[in-house]
Amino acid sequence: MWTVRTLREGSQVLVPDYKKNIIRKLLSIEEKINSGSMWKYLLKEMPDDFPSRASVIFFLNDLVDHEYATYETTTGKGGHHRLYYTELTPEQFEKKVYVDINNKLKDALDNINSPFFNKKVVF
Repeated sequence: MWTVRTLREGSQVLVPDYKKNIIRKLLSIEEKINSGSMWKYLLKEMPDDFPSRASVIFFLNDLVDHEYATYETTTGKGGHHRLYYTELTPEQFEKKVYVDINNKLKDALDNINSPFFNKKVVF
């Protein structure tokens, strides 16, 4: 879900701009939003660097899988559609990101083995 990109600066270390804009949009609206509307929003917000529609859908589904967002299914033109939303406040969202990253990093460091010394690394 969260990728550490060490060559980036600021929030770009964890989240590319389009994902940050998706998160901001979800946190700023009370209504539910479908992937097409989210993608159109990104087209307006970042016309020179917008993601593919598939990238938007994959990220929204990642947010659902990791319990940052949820969805309702509706039917319409083309079949079934997901309407995404979050029940988290911005503060709760931020805290969940911190806790999730901290826990994953701790698990990774607790279980890392050095391929060079064939033993557990101590930090």
